[in-house]
Amino acid sequence: MIFIRTLALVGFGVSAYLVWMKLTGQITSVVGCGGEGGCSNVLGSQWSQWFLIPVSAVSACFYLGVIVLTYKLSKSTLTIAAFLLIMAAAWFMGLQVFVIKSFCPWCFTTHLIGLLTAGAIFWKGRAPFKVLFAIIPLVLMALLILGQIYGPKPKTYVFTSDAALEKREGGNAHNEGKGRLVAFKDTTGRVVKTYRLGSVPLIGSPDAKHFLVKYFDYTCQSCRAMEEDLSVLMQTYPGEVAAIVLPTPLNRECNPYLDTNIHDHEHACELARLGLAVWRAQPESFEAAHEILFQRPPHSGVSARAELQEIIGVEKLEAALKDPWIGNVLKSNLEDYHALSSQKIEMPKLMIKGNKTMHGLSSSTEQFLKIITKEFQL
Repeated sequence: MIFIRTLALVGFGVSAYLVWMKLTGQITSVVGCGGEGGCSNVLGSQWSQWFLIPVSAVSACFYLGVIVLTYKLSKSTLTIAAFLLIMAAAWFMGLQVFVIKSFCPWCFTTHLIGLLTAGAIFWKGRAPFKVLFAIIPLVLMALLILGQIYGPKPKTYVFTSDAALEKREGGNAHNEGKGRLVAFKDTTGRVVKTYRLGSVPLIGSPDAKHFLVKYFDYTCQSCRAMEEDLSVLMQTYPGEVAAIVLPTPLNRECNPYLDTNIHDHEHACELARLGLAVWRAQPESFEAAHEILFQRPPHSGVSARAELQEIIGVEKLEAALKDPWIGNVLKSNLEDYHALSSQKIEMPKLMIKGNKTMHGLSSSTEQFLKIITKEFQL
């Protein structure tokens, strides 16, 4: 029984770590996951909770229960637990592969330990098989699955409603030059922030009635997902909504404002500069370049530059990269990010109105459309 206890104790430890990271909002900083990606996608999904209880908390309690059962030996109950561990591992591994399509090594480790624990129980502590041993775990798994599908969904985004950008220090390269001036106002009509179209990268029509401002990182998976949501939004309401897109790299090489819980995103600074360079050199090619920079797996600076050179040419891209405008705009982007992150660190950050910013990603494109439709009364 010592081997079973040891496995269950390790399973408890891994599950408890995931509970802590989820409850403290650090799912983008799970060790070994490299920032936003597999772990944050899995731990931030609706499948990570059951009636708003983290499934990793359920897992931790279950492993503790297995340890107790090895001391107060009940071979029948241990056998039921073994079947349940196998079914749970199959369900959650299947979700990662076929539904979430992201890989969380810590979650996988939890399920692997579950399979090993089940194997150890069958080897050392199994009771003679009865049909009931399989039926009880099936019923419990059905309750889990139905609760995940039809139960309350975890909230994956947060709104802040204070005018955080008013508090930031420094200049503002977002409203320099010529072009239409877009003003974001609070509920009293006071201007919080202005953007000069032509001076900032834009997706959509400059004649649109409604504007959103997205602060994002090309290497951030949730930022990529929101880009797809924005694309559907603009297809649904053509000409009515446009998005100012401001690259905000999550890497300390160029971003001194990162929270200590956020890991550096490789190549983020290079990709941000390349995106701004294309906008500066050849704005009509920016949307195509924007999509290239968001490709998965993320580009390196070298591979992204090679693809962008095919769109605007080597000389034009290299000249744009030397333009001090890029550094000025990037500095303003990061100062805005710093002000907005004083409220919430989640990315991406979508400014909807002067006093309303959405931090994080909605759970579905449909939900995102409902949010923006309501805000703009489309």
